[in-house]
Amino acid sequence: MGLLDFFIKFKKKKERIRFPSKPKEDIKSLQYAVFQEEEKLSTIPRTIYEKLTHISEKILPVEPDKTTKKEIEEAISFAHLKVTPKGVASLTILAAMSFCLATLFLILFGFLDLLVGIICISIIAAFAYYLYSYPLRLKKIYELRAGSEIVMLILHIVIYMRNFPNLEGALKFAAANLTGPLALDMKKLMWDVDIGTYNSMEQALLSFSQRWKDSFKAFADSINSIIYSLYTSGERRIELLDESVEIILSSLNEKSNSYVLKLKTPATMINALGILLPTLILTMLPIMTIFLGQEIPPGLIFGFYDILLPIVLVFIIKNILDKRMVTLPEPDLSLHPDLPPENTFKLRNFFIKSYVPSIIILIPFLYYWYINFYSLSLKQSYVVILGFFISIAIFFMLNSFQKIKFRKDIIEMEDEFREVLFGLGQEIDRGVPLEVAIEKIMPTLRGNYSINLLRNIISNIKYKNMTTEQAIFDKKEGAINYFPSKLMYSVLKAVIDAANKGTKIVSQIMISISKYLTNLHKTQEAVQDKFSEVVSSMQMQGRILLPLICGIMNTLTYMIIEMVNFLEKAFGGISVEGSTAAYTGFLSMWEGLTISPATFQLAIGFYALETIMILSWFMTGIQVGVDKTTLHNNISKNLIIGGLIYIAVSVISLMIFAPFLEMIKVGMAPPA
Repeated sequence: MGLLDFFIKFKKKKERIRFPSKPKEDIKSLQYAVFQEEEKLSTIPRTIYEKLTHISEKILPVEPDKTTKKEIEEAISFAHLKVTPKGVASLTILAAMSFCLATLFLILFGFLDLLVGIICISIIAAFAYYLYSYPLRLKKIYELRAGSEIVMLILHIVIYMRNFPNLEGALKFAAANLTGPLALDMKKLMWDVDIGTYNSMEQALLSFSQRWKDSFKAFADSINSIIYSLYTSGERRIELLDESVEIILSSLNEKSNSYVLKLKTPATMINALGILLPTLILTMLPIMTIFLGQEIPPGLIFGFYDILLPIVLVFIIKNILDKRMVTLPEPDLSLHPDLPPENTFKLRNFFIKSYVPSIIILIPFLYYWYINFYSLSLKQSYVVILGFFISIAIFFMLNSFQKIKFRKDIIEMEDEFREVLFGLGQEIDRGVPLEVAIEKIMPTLRGNYSINLLRNIISNIKYKNMTTEQAIFDKKEGAINYFPSKLMYSVLKAVIDAANKGTKIVSQIMISISKYLTNLHKTQEAVQDKFSEVVSSMQMQGRILLPLICGIMNTLTYMIIEMVNFLEKAFGGISVEGSTAAYTGFLSMWEGLTISPATFQLAIGFYALETIMILSWFMTGIQVGVDKTTLHNNISKNLIIGGLIYIAVSVISLMIFAPFLEMIKVGMAPPA
């Protein structure tokens, strides 16, 4: 009883304790809601891949070797996956064994031909490799996405620290104005400092920068420069902050030079393996059928050209893009009020799924294919493949056309904003008040966005009696509400915060930020110029060369098939006796081909469609890295242009060469 009384008294005593109330900082958005309640769901799988790895680990636990385990663990940590190296290895082995056994079963019992089975096993091997490399792939995607924000992270930290030499405040300012994966990492760092994982923000940031030492060493160097600035003062502190921005931009410029040089050989290989070689082999298939003495099944042709070859091409391109340098930041569209959700487009006040119009367009073509399936002619097959080109192009176009327009608007806003900052900084440096400086530089500006921004600010100050801060950031009538650029918002916030320190400080900050943005713009232009040669070459191949070759090869294949069938009929009635008996073997080779020109055309058409999409992915990956909006926009444009060229070249070449084929047939026909 004594022990029970002790616990009761202790509990009562604990209940009587009242700590002084302390105002709580609203950190829900800044620290990611205490980083999702200390990652309460961190052990629960979220995606299908994560769930499958957990199940596979229980069914068939496979422990990878130390080197592989370390590589996968690093990728898992980078990509924030809720899996283990053992789960990844278990899923890979279990999936490969299951599918391979099923395929062997189908081959043994005659449900699949041996060649088709070999293709299926090759596809299973590729799928198993995809499962194994999935964390590594996510790590690379994360690096490209987060890497594109690194420049903006450094820029925001430097902008803040020019005002206040405080690393914690700078990181909060940067995290609040970034929206990608790097923002979550910064919030996690702040939370780790709060709970004592790191002793200081300096230690946390240095530890985080070391993770990038292999893929982006300049980031670690830039962070070191920022931290060194905390231990200096005066002009030297500003010089170190400026140097940190210069380190990042110079590194991107150097990396782009080396990457472009490495791209020339792979681009040639993709051209050979993805465009020239497959189309030439496809044209030779009818003749190969003659010499093999047996028909090549259409399923094998479709499996090889429309499944296996695209997979090989994807793997080659993936390996090239995995070595891509960190990209420059793309405009942030998250603040735009009319931004449609992913895979949707806005029609008046409604958001419509992009696949709905695409499916509606495709259904008539599918029905046309269905009713003519067994008697499909070459001309009818053109209609079918045209339907697929149009439908898929429409889907990607609806996904991107509005977002691309918003992006262009924001790029134009931010480009004009540099001029505004520089002009205001120069006027304020002369002792001119901000309101007067705004009115003074307005006639010198050329862009509509910059003039409208300043006009709205002046209107709010003059006619609505607002302070400068209210005129810009008021939730209802603030000027920034009409300019959905997160960069403009964060820069103006930093400028207003610096206003309390005097006009001299404000002017210096405006001019320095303008120079940062100008240097960033110059670096972007320089990098794009270096990539333009490779991108324009691949664009010509995807839009023009590939459809052109496929269209011509399609007509040549049709002529070969028709000639083989004609020769079979012509030689079939010839009797060989006496001295001509030696030619019996030669004449017996000319057997008619059961595969139709329409089937070959569909195989070529689908291959052209897939390859155009894959080359568009390659071009986008080189140009901007991982960016769905640009990717979908490029795919839609290339499919529309490439599809029209493919159909036009196929039809025109058929119209030109078909009469010659008929003339040859008439000339070779025996007299009546």
